[in-house]
Amino acid sequence: MAIIKVVNSEKSTRLLEKGNKLSLIVDSKTDKESLLEELRAVYGLKVRKINIMFTARNKKKAIVTLDKSHTPDEIATKFGMVV
Repeated sequence: MAIIKVVNSEKSTRLLEKGNKLSLIVDSKTDKESLLEELRAVYGLKVRKINIMFTARNKKKAIVTLDKSHTPDEIATKFGMVV
């Protein structure tokens, strides 16, 4: 599994609600293609764009822009961001 955890902060929630963007911490050896395949196969998501960066704490972070067919509520429920 490439995904380590979902970033659950105020900023990531705002990105999800306004831009349909999901913030993830991923494995350091993960590339865009393997992350894309995991999101399609495991979660059934349609991905428009993936940006990968390193955080200040040297963790690999991915900002995934999802297709408009996915609602923020659906995504948050799939990834356990909603209680």
